[in-house]
Amino acid sequence: MFFMSHFDKKTSQALRLVAVAATLGLAGLTVHAEEESALKGWSVYLGGAYIHVNVAPNHFTTDTPTPVDVAQAEHGTTAGLAVDDKATVGFGVVYRFNPKWSAELALGIPPEHSVTGTDAIQSFGQVALVKQAPPSAFLNYHFDEVLPGFSPFVGLGVNYTKFTRTRSTQAGDAAAGGPTKIKLSPSWGLTGHVGGTYQIDNHWSVVGTVAYADVKSTVTNTTEANVGDGPMTVVRKDKLNFRPLVYTLSVGYAF
Repeated sequence: MFFMSHFDKKTSQALRLVAVAATLGLAGLTVHAEEESALKGWSVYLGGAYIHVNVAPNHFTTDTPTPVDVAQAEHGTTAGLAVDDKATVGFGVVYRFNPKWSAELALGIPPEHSVTGTDAIQSFGQVALVKQAPPSAFLNYHFDEVLPGFSPFVGLGVNYTKFTRTRSTQAGDAAAGGPTKIKLSPSWGLTGHVGGTYQIDNHWSVVGTVAYADVKSTVTNTTEANVGDGPMTVVRKDKLNFRPLVYTLSVGYAF
């Protein structure tokens, strides 16, 4: 009887240990499943974006002598352009396939940039205003956490930039030799970004990124100029490389 009682106690203790281990294991699986679920599915984000534009050197040429060409001849330099930096509101949507991979559509409120003359036409100041809409699509790879709640990621994708509004200022008209219409062709190019996500809980997160896009456009300036023997239409074309860097900081929400 003593042996049977002792055996029953041992068996009961073993069963309890097995039950506790199973419970802990199930709890761990549940937590892991919740974490996995939090890193899958749809999410949106909203925040600020700062756009730094670095226009590559450019040179407008024409056979008709206008103030631009005269200034270039007098200064021995080309007529250049500089585009000012701009802050705007950025937002987007992300679909997380699994903890490692996601697809992202990055959008924002189109900012309007001030364009100023440089080199030979620096004295003219602001010569144009340009508004652009640059949606981008990314495929992102997410690394494991490097700090509690924080994980970095990298992404590569395609950028489409459409210039929705372009206009010459009075100073721009003066530099061109008369009333001028400006047209910029849309741009398709590669884009990439690096960033990091701080996961506050299963729904909320903070995301920061730095992105670069290859934005190239053909600009066409059409001027109704009064030069030489009388009024005439002067058309100038050039290719511009905007090379923007975009810094973002956003708050995200996962559904």
